[in-house]
Amino acid sequence: MRMTKVRALCLSGALFTVLPCAQGSEKDELALVMKQLDQLQASLERAKVVAVQEHTSHRFYFDYPQATDDIAKIKRGISTYLEPSRAQPVLPQDISGQYRREGEQ
Repeated sequence: MRMTKVRALCLSGALFTVLPCAQGSEKDELALVMKQLDQLQASLERAKVVAVQEHTSHRFYFDYPQATDDIAKIKRGISTYLEPSRAQPVLPQDISGQYRREGEQ
């Protein structure tokens, strides 16, 4: 069976109409990201408690306040996108990406 241009176009069109249905909506996916960020924040808080309880001296420590601040910025950005308060775009905030610091906790 020979593939003609018309058949190829119909086949590709059918794939593109079915593909979005297989995935969740953008809002659903972003809502899932928000839940995962909440879980990440809870995990960070538990890890911080364990780190304080261990009292081990290391040269480097994980910067929990910076990570918490970055998670809050990401959540604010998603919330602003999902429920915009105005029509104009907002400048994105930088996140640090550096979570190792030297010295005492």
